[in-house]
Amino acid sequence: MNAPLSLWERRIFATIVVAAEVGRLAPTADELQAVCGCNSVSTTVNIVHRLERRGLIWVERYQRSRRMFVIATGKATAPVSNKTPHWRTQSRPKSVPALSLQHVRQRQPDLAAEIIRAAHREGMRIDDFIADLVWSGWQQRIAAAEVRGEFRDEGRGESG
Repeated sequence: MNAPLSLWERRIFATIVVAAEVGRLAPTADELQAVCGCNSVSTTVNIVHRLERRGLIWVERYQRSRRMFVIATGKATAPVSNKTPHWRTQSRPKSVPALSLQHVRQRQPDLAAEIIRAAHREGMRIDDFIADLVWSGWQQRIAAAEVRGEFRDEGRGESG
């Protein structure tokens, strides 16, 4: 049996349920932070993940938004307008060139520290995390070039 929800979990879950009931967009991490009264947006992200693991909600993630489904009622928050896939859901090739962490440390030590913390939060090796960042950035550049009507050279992804 699952332990009861904490106060913050109950507040966030209730906010998601209401949004789904009335068909509003999924609440943002900032909105959820205000609802529960915690000091960090990352706390709300972790609470949403816990609610997912407990089987109370299901989250469809996109690059700049998300849609939340309440399992018990089958209701969902409003559909999102931008369905660009979240970079973590896009598979990348096994071998992607990436900067070494040492190179990042030399140029921007604070950024290197942020990358290390983020990789640990995600449970990823640092080199894999950096490769994912490079891959997602490249995919975003390709998408932007296609929107502008530029074309890629076959196989190399270069504009032309």
